[in-house]
Amino acid sequence: MSRELPWPSELRWFHDELAVTGMGECVRDRRRIQTAVLGSADSDEPLMLPMEAIALDAFRHAHESNTFWCGTLLGGCGGQLTTKLYTDRACHFAHHPDPDGLPHVCGRRARGVNSADHLYVKSAAAAWLAHHGEQASIEYSRPGGAPLGSVVDIRWPRGALRVHLDQAVAPVWDDDAEPVLGTMVPVDRETLIRRWYVHRIRLGSVGTARHVQVGTEAFARPTEWFALDECEMTERGLSTPAVEQVVEGHNAPRPTLWAPGKTKKVPAPEARAQALLRRLVYARRIESASLAKQVCLEIEDLTGVEGELREQLEAAVRHAKVWLVEQDDARRGLFAKLKKAVADQKPGQVRRLLIRINATAAEDRTDAEAVVYERAVRYFASLDDQTREAVEAEAATEKEQKTAASRTRSALYALRGYDAYTSDLRPQVEGLLRFAALAGDRLTRGETRRVEVWKSRAANGPQAPLSRQVARRNWIKRSCPRCLVDQGENCVLVDGPDKGKARQDPHNERLRPIVDERKAAQKLAQQQQKARKPVAGHAEPMPLVSKEREAGLERRVQEAQKANGEETQKERKKPTSRLHHQVPRGDWYSEVCPRCDAGPTKLCANDDRLGPGEKRQLPHNERLLSVLQRIDRGGPEKPAALSDEPPRQAPQPAPAEIRPPRRRRAEREARGTAGSAVRTWSAEEVTCPRCRAGPNTQCTPNGMHTERAEWAREFTRRLWG
Repeated sequence: MSRELPWPSELRWFHDELAVTGMGECVRDRRRIQTAVLGSADSDEPLMLPMEAIALDAFRHAHESNTFWCGTLLGGCGGQLTTKLYTDRACHFAHHPDPDGLPHVCGRRARGVNSADHLYVKSAAAAWLAHHGEQASIEYSRPGGAPLGSVVDIRWPRGALRVHLDQAVAPVWDDDAEPVLGTMVPVDRETLIRRWYVHRIRLGSVGTARHVQVGTEAFARPTEWFALDECEMTERGLSTPAVEQVVEGHNAPRPTLWAPGKTKKVPAPEARAQALLRRLVYARRIESASLAKQVCLEIEDLTGVEGELREQLEAAVRHAKVWLVEQDDARRGLFAKLKKAVADQKPGQVRRLLIRINATAAEDRTDAEAVVYERAVRYFASLDDQTREAVEAEAATEKEQKTAASRTRSALYALRGYDAYTSDLRPQVEGLLRFAALAGDRLTRGETRRVEVWKSRAANGPQAPLSRQVARRNWIKRSCPRCLVDQGENCVLVDGPDKGKARQDPHNERLRPIVDERKAAQKLAQQQQKARKPVAGHAEPMPLVSKEREAGLERRVQEAQKANGEETQKERKKPTSRLHHQVPRGDWYSEVCPRCDAGPTKLCANDDRLGPGEKRQLPHNERLLSVLQRIDRGGPEKPAALSDEPPRQAPQPAPAEIRPPRRRRAEREARGTAGSAVRTWSAEEVTCPRCRAGPNTQCTPNGMHTERAEWAREFTRRLWG
């Protein structure tokens, strides 16, 4: 007989992943061993190997003096194991190579991280009962030849528990041992309603150990999970904090309804009929076909009811039978899909259908349905760890998509009142696009179109809202060219599901002409201010003027030359005085403002937000320009420098006391008027645009915000120019 050569070291990883079938053929085993026992093959001390290489180094250092075994309580062969470190895939245990180089034969079925859960349950239960002063006997039962580790029986003098970690053994609810179900073990609605609650168990990986949690599942309540230390044993059996709430809810007395006067006695058949109608509605609400059938039979056997109430009962039974036919069709469709998914080997679809069948069709299964269900359970249990992890990842992705779709709908609902993208909507739109990208194909066509509309709006950039620059009394007098509303009406939405409803702010197309007109008026005022020419004289010959008058005229000519671009480089550097510097403060409010319609002696409205208050610190340029024009036309407050009459000559002093004449005030260079309201604003004197803290109030919670200081500097800059 020929002897096979030992496996080379570079092919040892391939040898570790081979298994021998019953026919002697070698096939690749993708199930990597993740659990072992310490000390010996008969040990019940479980251990889980970390999957990452960096954690395996620390694991090896901590267990230098220990040995790892493929324990018999794990269903293994009892051989010694070694650790395998990989950087390109998960680390795992492996059997020691055979001295002859042959592949090692091991009949162990479960090799994943949950393959030693029954050992962890035994260890945790023994420690928990010992803490409460109880001595327990724990056995790994195998009723009906079930696989080792499917059922764990825990018994002590005052009680007993049977833990079902998988679906191999059906739970018995009327036995002396209280069932505790794993997360994949189904329970029907009738059992939840009859027993009020059931207990579940799950194990989570923490480092190289598994921690036990106990959950309580009740009808119409989500499963609540607790640590084992939070549970206790009572006269009712295993109890958690959730059990106390469920029991209190069932034992609480129902509130009685008070009615004035003498109550009317209801005949027994009529009261029974009303109760059956309520039970039928309840059965359809919880989608319990068996309960609905039972109630229909009781209604058909009910006697002593006539008239309108009998007609209601007959109509309820007819509708219930139609609903039962629809439920039967849906049930047959579920099992047909499950059978096809198993035949096509689609583990993800099999998992989803099993969960749905456990929730809606867990009772009264036919023989054919039971065969399909058992075949699907065996198929899903035979999957290797890598495929199972891929299915769980796919399920997690579907859950994320469902959550993202829900958040996308919420974001679309919040944006239903807008049809333009502004800077204020940036966070909401960014969240909408992010959730829509995660939702995938779970959105409807209408929702997808609305997301695309907001995506195109965001790509074009935010629009600057003009509603803060124009008062309502100005834009309400115009019609909107976008939504086509008439004067005196608010703008409406032009697209979206709420098309035609009132819009929060007017459209920019309605405000843009007003803003453009103001800019044009300001530009014209600046040009007139720079290019203002001297007032033309009368037809008769002008009298001789003094040297001061000639100097004033020469200065005006120079200003006109500056407007035409003929000034020198030195003159270009000289700053131009502003309008409120050229008009005396006493004349600021002498006329009606043509922009905000403020009357004489009234402050101008702060329609362009030049400051924190409702009134402007300075009048509008249009108001100051009208005052200047009135002065140029020769009004009653016309300065002496602009007068057409020659100034009166003062008596000539003695020759020894002759001094150069001093320029008149109107002919001097423009400067800030005395007593001007323009000043430097500090951050404490303005309202914070971020936290809305008022003047002379500290920002919260971490002191003054940067936006407040920047707004004070910007405010001062706009005032001084």
